[in-house]
Amino acid sequence: MKFLSQLISSLPSSSKVPRQIIALTRNATNTVSKQLAQLDHVKLQEKDWTSIKSEWLIEAKVARVYLAPHNLPHQFVDESKFLIACKTAKVDYLVKLSTNIHFIRPDSHIYYGRSHWAIENLLEQTEFRQLNWTVLRANVFISTLISPSVDWLKKNKTNGPIPVLLDEKSPIALVDPKDVGEAAAKLLALDDPFPHYEKKYNLSGPEDVTGEDVVLILEQITHRKIEANYRNIDAIRTFVEQDVYPESAWDSMEYSFNEISWKGVSRLANTPTSPEILQLSPPHSTVKEFVEQAFNH
Repeated sequence: MKFLSQLISSLPSSSKVPRQIIALTRNATNTVSKQLAQLDHVKLQEKDWTSIKSEWLIEAKVARVYLAPHNLPHQFVDESKFLIACKTAKVDYLVKLSTNIHFIRPDSHIYYGRSHWAIENLLEQTEFRQLNWTVLRANVFISTLISPSVDWLKKNKTNGPIPVLLDEKSPIALVDPKDVGEAAAKLLALDDPFPHYEKKYNLSGPEDVTGEDVVLILEQITHRKIEANYRNIDAIRTFVEQDVYPESAWDSMEYSFNEISWKGVSRLANTPTSPEILQLSPPHSTVKEFVEQAFNH
């Protein structure tokens, strides 16, 4: 959001890009929302995107949209409803966040991979031809796989084994959500995004890391000798136990680690960032930078 605000501020007066950003939040009083509200061109509104109808889009004069959907089991219901609203409201351009390319299959064992496959195929149908779109297929997020280790270290002063979600030796090109957001902002701030219509782009981080690499980074930053418990997905299991995800989703999550994350499938050689994104807004954030920032907050 901050990056898009800056991009709009730098545009020439002749630009066709809309000047106002409507930022949706479920809670306008939290710290992040208040910070967003202070950005140039941003109008904060307390609204859940899953409740949006075409009438609201028309009334708000929404021309371009960035959609980062949830990945709960009812994703397809919510997202397809929203896309129909965009189509009906004649939204000019939609940038949609998708998931790891290796998850997106009609027979994927990962349930939200099937949901994204269905949504991407929905967009390709004749009925949606008037809705111009770009899909960003992001590799696994740094925040998802690294934050549990960082959080454990922040809370525990003992030298017990820390949970590490990665395999000790298998590489993976984790991407920072911030880099994905910047790519989306660049697309939305283009005077003419036509060359990117109906395109699907991969985004991976700039480098491969292993669980062993992550532990070395944590040791350098914390100045502690760290014993690691690799392939520890207790943090993910907690989401099921807390009813964030249903028990039926657990098999999907286990599969994503056992068959994708822990076997090097999503390393940079197998999941390269698309050339168009490398030219427009190449992902640049490293795991070390992410960890440094996490310990500074």
